[in-house]
Amino acid sequence: MEKIKKISKYILNVLSAIAFLITGINAVDGISIPYAHQIIEIIAVINGFISSYLLCQKVSKKRGK
Repeated sequence: MEKIKKISKYILNVLSAIAFLITGINAVDGISIPYAHQIIEIIAVINGFISSYLLCQKVSKKRGK
């Protein structure tokens, strides 16, 4: 279970960094990333899912004590 949490945290950080890069590069004049808005929205949904999983694990662990 700890390994899944650790991998989830790394995935969350990597996806967040990718979203920041896409947003930053897309904001530069003359550079346009196709479907950047949709990509960022998908990353946000995945991040929300992973975050809720990690939060639920934390809450269920505290309730069990």
